[in-house]
Amino acid sequence: MKEEKKKILVMIEEGKISAAEGLELLQALEDGEQKASVVSLKNRFLRVRVYTANSTKVNVNIPMGLLKAASKFAGFGMNFIPEEARNEMAKKGIDLSQIDIGELVKAIEQGLVDEKLVDIDVMDPVEGQVRVEVYVD
Repeated sequence: MKEEKKKILVMIEEGKISAAEGLELLQALEDGEQKASVVSLKNRFLRVRVYTANSTKVNVNIPMGLLKAASKFAGFGMNFIPEEARNEMAKKGIDLSQIDIGELVKAIEQGLVDEKLVDIDVMDPVEGQVRVEVYVD
């Protein structure tokens, strides 16, 4: 993308196209980039996995489009995370209530997030070793 913008600017500089034509080309280039970004969300999911030594406890796949629409209600969903897990995350400096889900979705749309968002091992008194993974796929 950067290379295309540079070529357009060089064409303006050399007088091959007018500034107005260059602006039009740059806008078309940006529009195409935004459309490609939105399209890439259609087949992506936020995946949440919680494993114990004996089984998979949680296996949730949330379409990114739904996550984007539901980002306004994110604080409500934090109540479903077990208190022990929240306490363990707090010890590690993670406060889920401070995560701006809208900004997270925007970062995913822009391709800035391409790794595990959460990867935590917790020792639960009842379940034993518990692993929590959250990632985009």
